[in-house]
Amino acid sequence: MVNAVAQRPARRGVMIGVAAAALGLLAFAADAVEAITVQAIVTALVSSGLAWGLAAFLAGWTGTGRRGAMVGATALLMAATLVYYMLILLVSRRWSGGYLADGSSADWYGLRSVAVMTTAWLLVSMVAGPVLGLLGQMTRTTRVPNAALAAGAACGLLSGQGWQQVATAPPWRLWLMGNPDGDYVRGILVVELMGVVLPFAVLAWSATRRRLWHAWPALFIAMAGTATLSALFWYVLPTAVTWLH
Repeated sequence: MVNAVAQRPARRGVMIGVAAAALGLLAFAADAVEAITVQAIVTALVSSGLAWGLAAFLAGWTGTGRRGAMVGATALLMAATLVYYMLILLVSRRWSGGYLADGSSADWYGLRSVAVMTTAWLLVSMVAGPVLGLLGQMTRTTRVPNAALAAGAACGLLSGQGWQQVATAPPWRLWLMGNPDGDYVRGILVVELMGVVLPFAVLAWSATRRRLWHAWPALFIAMAGTATLSALFWYVLPTAVTWLH
């Protein structure tokens, strides 16, 4: 008889692999959506910092120990990143077919861009994965004060991209500018609300599950601090990407 304890890591590894493949495939599929408004909403659901960060948090939540939670969440993000960029490299091949000003092929620059972005997001995964995995595990298993801090910190990290979008490109600015495309404005509003509201829904779920509401000061202090740091990261990211290219 196969030892049941030995089966658990293998079963969890398969689940992490399946989740990573699904995450990478969904992110790749989101790129193929042509309608701008629909693409923005789909991207927010399956190919955003919130979507991938939530997957890492849940991987940590289901972990059997701190080390397992951190390793599982990191493996999930790294594998999903590899799946996504391998699909770009081999299937869509959107890096190929361009030409430089002198008429020569720009494929080398396209491949370089894919390699640079893959490396960059793998490095981000190596930092975000252990953090979100540990926060997920702590939220589920530690005593209330620490669990409240972990849940609040996770909510802040997950909502940072949404807060950054609201701060730098508030949808009401489009109305003030007289933007004629009402569907586009409504789509942007939906995306930005999702980026802020969904992390709060995760916080409400975890806080209710663990009965953390009486520790609300710790929840919201941790959330405010990590949301600020996360928003700063997403604000700086476009500049870093431009510099890498």
